[in-house]
Amino acid sequence: MIEHNHEWDAGELGCGELVLDFRKRLRAHPGQVLRLVALDTSAAVDLQAFCNMTGDVLLAVDLVSKTYWLRGRKK
Repeated sequence: MIEHNHEWDAGELGCGELVLDFRKRLRAHPGQVLRLVALDTSAAVDLQAFCNMTGDVLLAVDLVSKTYWLRGRKK
């Protein structure tokens, strides 16, 4: 488990809504770590692709609990 500053349970949100809401949360807290629970089956792929495009960092993934730790890029 990674130390984190914020948590968000996105539940069943799918690709578009998940990424858009996630982006808002990361931008609100630049440089901090967000612990995200996302039940959507494509979340791991979507989040990694998003991070590759934005410069945010996917720090760790626990596929069993569907939990992701991400660090937003600093402004």
